[in-house]
Amino acid sequence: MKFIVLLFTVLLQKQTKQQGYKRKRQWFSRISTFFKSNTQSLSGQLLAFAALVLLPGLCIGFFIDSLSGLFGNLLALVLQVVLLLYILGRDDFSQRFQSYKECWARADYQGAFECASRFLGIKETEHAHDPCQLHQSVSRAVVHAWFVRFFVFIFWYLAVGIGGSFACLMSYWFYREFKFGWAKSVVEAMEWLPSRLLALTTALAGDFTHSFPPALKSLLDFQTESFDVLTKTVFPAQEDAENFVCDLADDTLQETNQLMFRCAVIWLLLVAVLTVFTGF
Repeated sequence: MKFIVLLFTVLLQKQTKQQGYKRKRQWFSRISTFFKSNTQSLSGQLLAFAALVLLPGLCIGFFIDSLSGLFGNLLALVLQVVLLLYILGRDDFSQRFQSYKECWARADYQGAFECASRFLGIKETEHAHDPCQLHQSVSRAVVHAWFVRFFVFIFWYLAVGIGGSFACLMSYWFYREFKFGWAKSVVEAMEWLPSRLLALTTALAGDFTHSFPPALKSLLDFQTESFDVLTKTVFPAQEDAENFVCDLADDTLQETNQLMFRCAVIWLLLVAVLTVFTGF
């Protein structure tokens, strides 16, 4: 069932992608306003988290699991595809850096800087003082976008079902709304295992010799943030400005995007194998 849901969702996402598409979370912000006056104490904060994150995820998971029979299974399939498509979003991220690549191909590095700042929302661009630093920031943004827009949600869907994936999305939104320190720790804990698994996958799908050692080391690293783990694995050796070749930067950016695509295929194939041999 999970493989079929994933397959349908990925195909639908590919067909319905829209540049600049954003999930509409105004409903979440409106509901959050009812709890903001009661979040001064820790108990109030935990109550808000339970009501906004845990309870919806549990209700969705319980309702899906309660469906049975031919009609129930068909309804469960449709609901999971619709919910997972909403969770993943329909933003065509590859188109976001298309204008950046066009500017780069014209050697218009100032234009590339503006495109990166406007479309990718990269905070590091303000610290990019040369094309090499700018390109590294954009490359890291591609990896980060794949992780927080696809892999982390797919992991929790496979681990605990559609309710867990929905709760994962709500956890991100909860932290954005309330900015509690413990909520950030929850998000970091939520990202820990999928980031390590993705790091191992990038080593298998990419430069195994250089990427596998940092990916293996990250399995026992409980201090480094998830994004830093992925950065060290995907880019084990960062180029310096002296050895940076601007003409080849566009190709390396495309290679990074293709690497993440191959990792997504590996995850889907793994789910397919588990479905065939274990009925996962």
